[in-house]
Amino acid sequence: MNRGSSNWRVALIFGLGFLLGRINGCWVVDRVTTTRVSPDETLRVRLVEAGVDWYIDRNFVVRLDRLETGGTETIFRSPDESPVHKGTERFIWSKDGTKVLLVGRHFDVHDDLFLDNGDQAYFLHDVKAGQSWINSEMIRSSPLTADLIAGIEFTEPVILKPRAKVDPDSPKKPE
Repeated sequence: MNRGSSNWRVALIFGLGFLLGRINGCWVVDRVTTTRVSPDETLRVRLVEAGVDWYIDRNFVVRLDRLETGGTETIFRSPDESPVHKGTERFIWSKDGTKVLLVGRHFDVHDDLFLDNGDQAYFLHDVKAGQSWINSEMIRSSPLTADLIAGIEFTEPVILKPRAKVDPDSPKKPE
């Protein structure tokens, strides 16, 4: 096989990949779906979707940008999450800007750490200590707990509320 034939095949494969991606509207690119700047405006945290739109699982990373120095670090890589409800997440900073909490409505959580608005506490990061905690069914190291959250003063109310329990034998609806 000559070299010209090989180059032609490579170009055809890339061209078809580009065309299919364009038709389906899916790209293998990083997309920021939520971001929040710290109270002192020196840090920014971003949730970045990684992968393609149509894939069966959803993977994302959380990146921390140091705005004064221009540095960026990845502080979390998600386990597989459902791709159906992306974009419902948000970050809440602590008032002193040392911790950031990721909350959302559709994470695969291990514990009921529900905020009073229905969001679930999912990921907490301590910027100064470089330590993270996660409320995930798939990752059980460094679990996020209600006690960790309770000791932090956030920039907005973070009030944990247990999910209503339903008694299958009771005709009454939970209050």
